[in-house]
Amino acid sequence: MKKTIVLVALILVSVVSISQTKYGVRAGMTLSTYNSSQSIYQFKPGIHIGGVADIPIASSKFSFVPGVYFADKGAKIYAYVEPGHGYNYYYKVNISSYQLQIPLLFTYNISINDKIKLKPQIGGFLSYEIFGIYNEKRDYEGTDSSNVPNEMTSYYYFYDDYFILTYGGNIGLSIFYNKYSFTLSCDVGSLFETRLSYSNYPDICMFFSLGYNF
Repeated sequence: MKKTIVLVALILVSVVSISQTKYGVRAGMTLSTYNSSQSIYQFKPGIHIGGVADIPIASSKFSFVPGVYFADKGAKIYAYVEPGHGYNYYYKVNISSYQLQIPLLFTYNISINDKIKLKPQIGGFLSYEIFGIYNEKRDYEGTDSSNVPNEMTSYYYFYDDYFILTYGGNIGLSIFYNKYSFTLSCDVGSLFETRLSYSNYPDICMFFSLGYNF
């Protein structure tokens, strides 16, 4: 009998929590790079857009906040190469990784007044790359451009046949004013599986998000 009462109580709490769920949309800028000791990796700007659900945990100030984002991640690379065959060059690479990301976060509600509240967040994420773009340009020095084959000056290709899954942690802070919000957060992740040699590094991505909450 006691077990039945506890089970019913848990179901009621779950139903109440679901009925109090709030939803929101998020969009903004990303800054991402690879977490490597090599200085050639630089932050690349991108965009993201998506939605979240705010599910209260019982009667506490904590909430579980899952979501779905379409995010442009990747990195910029700038380096000088001396291959030893007379074609010394600088090269610039822009790697765009367009990913479907699922954040799984926990937040804590701090009310400043009737209109303003803060929500620190912590949790994890899973991210699957839908497709990517690799764009490389080389600037040769000390050589006659006529001696440099055209195919060596620029590389550009689109790929969508690699399996790239990233997982990791997220920490951040949201500021709410009425139904509007601004969120600053940061992902730090590791690749689960990849066949791309230049992606063999954990990634860092900062999110600057503007939101509207229903």
